[in-house]
Amino acid sequence: MLGHLKAIAIMKFILVNHRTPLASPACAECSRALASGYLKAVSTQRQYCDYDCYARQERRNLVAPWLTPSEAPFEMVTSFVVASCSYSIALASATLRVGELVTAQMSREDRRA
Repeated sequence: MLGHLKAIAIMKFILVNHRTPLASPACAECSRALASGYLKAVSTQRQYCDYDCYARQERRNLVAPWLTPSEAPFEMVTSFVVASCSYSIALASATLRVGELVTAQMSREDRRA
């Protein structure tokens, strides 16, 4: 099942026939000049000379996505910041609670003495 999902994630491109790119006429993977019949990734808009270069880049993204020079989605960065703040607040609350328990224990021992 997992292999099937990876295959679905890899195939997100458009085959551009009968025209050459205007903006960047080089393959994003191998830097070869692009000709008619190149591929364009839907999510990144990068252009590739053939399916092999596209698949190689996508496999690298699946294994180590932090190595590719793509922008992180705003939602992912926001989620990370919110999670970090939540964990920091939880840790601070737990620390205060431990401090209260230690203080209560110490005052209880003082009453016995």
